[in-house]
Amino acid sequence: MKTRRIFLIGLAALVLISASCYRRYGYHLYPDTPRFSPTDPQRVALLRNEPRREHVRLGEVWIRPEPWDDRFYVEGALRENAAAMGADALVIVADRHFRERTVFSYWRGPRAVYERQIVGVAIRYRW
Repeated sequence: MKTRRIFLIGLAALVLISASCYRRYGYHLYPDTPRFSPTDPQRVALLRNEPRREHVRLGEVWIRPEPWDDRFYVEGALRENAAAMGADALVIVADRHFRERTVFSYWRGPRAVYERQIVGVAIRYRW
């Protein structure tokens, strides 16, 4: 009885730790690129095409929005992460749905679960 209780407590702790490590959004810097101080998130422009002006690619910003997240939350999270890298603009390079996993139900059978991911490249203009 005591060992089962310890096992359940350890299992609950493991579930909480693994759930806390999941990140819905984030960024990573490219190696060997210059580092800049953070910019204002409201001044970061969201672009669909790469600009013709001279620029430096700083890194990638990504988010996996939930279906109930509105557009302003998603854009704000992308802008905040790009601004933390010191970017002037963020070029959206991928907005896709991918198959995350398959859920098996006794009555319905297997069902695919899809998630959305948006990836952008943070850039800094050269003056």
